[in-house]
Amino acid sequence: MQIIRTATSVVALTAISFSTLAQEGMLEEVIVTATKRAESLQDIPVSVNALSENTIQEAGIDNIEDVAALVPSLTVSPNISPFATAIRIRGFGTSQNDPSLEASVAYILDGVYMGTSGLGMSDLTDIERIEVLQGPQGTLYGKNSNAGVVSVITKSPNTDQTEGFVEATAGDYSLQKYVASVSGPITDSIAYLLAGSWHQYDGWMQSNTGDDLNGAEDWNARGKILWQPDDELSVQLTASHVDRNTSCCAADATQTFAVIDQLEVRALPVPKNDAFDYNNNVDIDSNFDLTADALNVTLDYELAKATLTSITAWSEYDYKTSYDAERSDLAVLGVEDDRYTGDLWSQELRLTSDLDGPAQYMAGLYYSLEERTRGAPGRGVVVVGEDIIAVGGAYTGLGPRFALGVQPGDTVVFNSKWESETFALFGQTSYNLTEAWVATLGLRYTTETKDTDLYTQPISSAPLFGTGLTLVEQAFAPVDEDFNRESDGFTGLANITYFATEEVMVFASVSTGTKSGGFNGVAAEGASREFDDENTTNYELGIKSQLLDNRLQLNASAFYTEFDDLQFLAQQPSGVGFYVSNAARGSSGGVDLNFNAAPWEFLMLSGGLQYLDAKYTEGELEDADLDVPYAPDWSGNLAATLLLPLADGVTYLRGDYSFMGDHFTNPTYQDPKVEQDKTLVNVRLGWRNDNWDIAAWVKNATDEAYSSSSAAPIGFSGTEAQFLEAPRTYGVTLRYSFFD
Repeated sequence: MQIIRTATSVVALTAISFSTLAQEGMLEEVIVTATKRAESLQDIPVSVNALSENTIQEAGIDNIEDVAALVPSLTVSPNISPFATAIRIRGFGTSQNDPSLEASVAYILDGVYMGTSGLGMSDLTDIERIEVLQGPQGTLYGKNSNAGVVSVITKSPNTDQTEGFVEATAGDYSLQKYVASVSGPITDSIAYLLAGSWHQYDGWMQSNTGDDLNGAEDWNARGKILWQPDDELSVQLTASHVDRNTSCCAADATQTFAVIDQLEVRALPVPKNDAFDYNNNVDIDSNFDLTADALNVTLDYELAKATLTSITAWSEYDYKTSYDAERSDLAVLGVEDDRYTGDLWSQELRLTSDLDGPAQYMAGLYYSLEERTRGAPGRGVVVVGEDIIAVGGAYTGLGPRFALGVQPGDTVVFNSKWESETFALFGQTSYNLTEAWVATLGLRYTTETKDTDLYTQPISSAPLFGTGLTLVEQAFAPVDEDFNRESDGFTGLANITYFATEEVMVFASVSTGTKSGGFNGVAAEGASREFDDENTTNYELGIKSQLLDNRLQLNASAFYTEFDDLQFLAQQPSGVGFYVSNAARGSSGGVDLNFNAAPWEFLMLSGGLQYLDAKYTEGELEDADLDVPYAPDWSGNLAATLLLPLADGVTYLRGDYSFMGDHFTNPTYQDPKVEQDKTLVNVRLGWRNDNWDIAAWVKNATDEAYSSSSAAPIGFSGTEAQFLEAPRTYGVTLRYSFFD
């Protein structure tokens, strides 16, 4: 009933706004680069949600998780580390828990494909615009965009005047955040931009055995130099650095008698056994330490009837993560200093036409070389503690016999490397059949080679070691082997657009996408090492409209997407670790509605509503009658901003409400007791003028406890972990902007 009432209120509010629009105030035109051209959002035949710089600041968007609250089709679900965070669009996406698995939703930063979406989990600093493209984008964006694209565009240097801002935030959990940016011309042809932030807060997951968890101390910096020697040539160099030191991502948990009895025997604190009380004791702190660097050189050269664009990019990262696998104060099982590295070099060349006639085109090529690693020679990562036999023996009923399959000190060594080389040719052309009709065709050919050197070595002193029956062998099957795979194929799109009037556009499209296969770095005994490419076909019918003298923008689309050889992340039978499988097919169909309205010059409204029917259509997930996780029937959001003049500025009050209906948060563990819904309310009250902006804010105002990811019970302890989102948080932000 709650979902029905919410859906009704959104539609009713939209209808009411029709009759209450005033003559003052119009909606601004939003220019996006979703099609790799600068075009009006209302003119492109693509389903896109675009968040402007003003919206990002006004809504207090700090990271990619905040973006999801404003886009009903987008979900962001953290789990064991920020790099394992899953981005999903229209119900489908994957966590990158294993370096072999690539994202289903491509993360693009300033036009550059980031091989690992976890690089986008850091603070969003000095952002000009965020675009969320829905459905496969296989022509212009290529591989691993088969569910959609999240594109983040940072601000460019100001070539006309010096400008900038400084911002300070303080809040509960000892929150401190400082952000600064300055930009301006150096000479007539050179301009610069420097931006950075420092972010620290204490953990909101309480612990009675050590520091509270899920806190952070992060900083990042970005610098840009723009050279424009004449009207034809523009060259921009961007360099960035990210440093993250967080106690992420700790989980709350419920424990079985096997753990609780041992806590009591050892006179250790016994938790309430409530997985949603933000209180959990562990003997291994959750930690995530990351350093990442990136360079990007973008060149645009204006020819007579076209623009030549070159984007050369390089990035590298190095991180380590630790966590307590059974989430208790006992020494049972954990992961310590699990190390990963990665680097990516890419080159894209595009020729984009600017013709006078009815035809336009874009042609390009793309090349990338990526390497990822996990582990180091001779260095154990998995830690089996001294309490493993007491807990495992009690839970399994094997008693002392449990020691045959595991011993304290057992460990696992990883030393694996994945290399991927990709080359693509792509082109897209559009033709104005008449003044009202436009046809577009696109095609991309991609070839990819992957070389993988896998080394996983369980080490155990248990009597059964070597039989495949020990705990470490079942969770981490041994491998010391090289693998290779080559694949190629075509993706494309075709759409037809009809401009019924200057204010109303209708489009129909079919598009395809693909997601790379690979080789599992971790797999259960008997599980396949190799998994295949995932292929996607999407059909879409949409309408975009600007009504009532552009005081109302109303967009809607109906879509149906098929996923063939669907890649999904299966949890190991032991409950520890994951592996990738293709044993499924899926589909996602539905309707989404988005609107922006200015019913009064002092009131802005926006919102969205999505109905989704996502399901597994073939394979073991369909046979098991499992639901697609993070795919509720209904989801939506509503935002309202009230502006009132005060003194020499404006007082503003913004409220954001979002909801997701009943859904599961694990692809294979779907006990009805772990199904949940979600509502989120954020509020911001402030005053601003040309220079100053001061605001008090609260996020998750209703203090809802929501688990963004649930883990299957661990086979030897029965522990059920819940990765919770933050409880209610509040604070004050002061911003000073300056300019010549």
